[in-house]
Amino acid sequence: MKKFNTYIFCCFFVASGALIIGSGDSSNSSSPSNSTSKSNIKITINGVYSYSDNSAKSTITVSGTRWSGKLIIITGLGSSYDNSNASYSNGIVRDGILYDDSGWVELGSVNGTSLTKQIGSSRVIHYK
Repeated sequence: MKKFNTYIFCCFFVASGALIIGSGDSSNSSSPSNSTSKSNIKITINGVYSYSDNSAKSTITVSGTRWSGKLIIITGLGSSYDNSNASYSNGIVRDGILYDDSGWVELGSVNGTSLTKQIGSSRVIHYK
């Protein structure tokens, strides 16, 4: 049997312009559909994200609505010195955006495979 698609569009005029509202696809068919359905894959942003180069090592852990980070600046004076001078930070995660503890200052973003955050004057990408 043939499949017929119907699309319905409505226009409403408001003081500032036109608002267009569209409806979904309506199908009339008695045969099984040949289209593939999208699977519900849930991507989790929880995990440990790392970045490292010759001047810094950064580890950020995302868990639920919170994130915490550790930054080690590599000075050349030895790993025990560098580790003892590590800096720590934490904050809030909301809709894939990293904020400071107040929830007002945006510091980076996370998508489940990578996390982007400012280190010094550079924006660096951390990977899971």
